Amino acid sequence: MKIIMIAYMGIYLIVTLLAAAYSYFKTKRMNRLCLFLTLGACLLLLVTLISYSQGYDPLQMVGFALGFTLISSLFLYNGTREGAQFVYTFLFSAGRFLLHLQFLILLYIFR
Repeated sequence: MKIIMIAYMGIYLIVTLLAAAYSYFKTKRMNRLCLFLTLGACLLLLVTLISYSQGYDPLQMVGFALGFTLISSLFLYNGTREGAQFVYTFLFSAGRFLLHLQFLILLYIFR
């Protein structure tokens, strides 16, 4: 089950990177600072995931929580900037938050 969680997190990182690239390059809604912060949060998650794959340490949950929180905050900020419909942005952000909570719980259970 741990291998499935690692693969699931890998897919999450790829999707997050593609969403950030699309938002920055295609829609031009994400500014450069948000892009670099998103890339930094993904790097933090990647390093934490590599450490998680080698052995469990309680500090890893802090790394996952920080990365998830930063990514959620950046995408919520990016979505609420000029012209966005707040209801849709909030619902997507709430869904992302629930997904991140699910990740944390499953990563802890299958440590």
